[in-house]
Amino acid sequence: MTSKKVVHSPVGEGKCLSCHDPHQSPHPALLKARGAKLCFGCHDAAAFSSRHGHLPVTTGECLKCHDPHQSDSLKLLRGSGADFCFRCHDEKMAAGKSIHQPVARGECGDCHNPHGSTFPKLLKNAYPEALYLSYEQNEFALCFTCHSRQIADDRRTDTLTGFRNGDHNLHYLHINKPDKGRSCKTCHDAHVAPQQRLIKERIPGFGSWDIPIRYTKTDTGGTCVVGCHKPKSYDRLRAVKNP
Repeated sequence: MTSKKVVHSPVGEGKCLSCHDPHQSPHPALLKARGAKLCFGCHDAAAFSSRHGHLPVTTGECLKCHDPHQSDSLKLLRGSGADFCFRCHDEKMAAGKSIHQPVARGECGDCHNPHGSTFPKLLKNAYPEALYLSYEQNEFALCFTCHSRQIADDRRTDTLTGFRNGDHNLHYLHINKPDKGRSCKTCHDAHVAPQQRLIKERIPGFGSWDIPIRYTKTDTGGTCVVGCHKPKSYDRLRAVKNP
């Protein structure tokens, strides 16, 4: 009897024998095959073979995430939202002073592919590991899925970003460089951060020294005290002259 919102097609069609042998089987629950081999009798195995695979997928444990009969969640998932992911992953990645909106909404799938990806960390698009790189829009493709692709294109703007001193685009200043442009992860954490604007407290990756960042937000700008340069402030209404 089916009573939930989403029903596996063979179950809904009464085709129990698509998966089960009615007499005997060397596998539990009289299944015709074990693990993902059974699923791949109908589902395309190639679609679940990626350079970076989710562990339950690479180990053939589809049922860790999916119910084979019915579920109240889409895709026959055994749960929904971030709470489902936190059955395995550390829920601390969603706890902080500043939380990225997809994380706060429990929509991990906005950035990650739950089965596998050509990009590290199961990401859906490019998000460079390097702290410094030549600026190309494609290198920031994951962030530009939601954020403006023009955020670092114009040296001056009063619309593209709030991170500006007067109309001097400070994203452009930090990112748009031919050799040592900063990647998003240099200053921001993609999940949560102890400071506003998802700004980290420290930047790792410089040998034994993690560069400290102390950010103070104001109504019209803010101040950064960073280990790699003198303290600098910005104000969108009245540009600050920094030393």
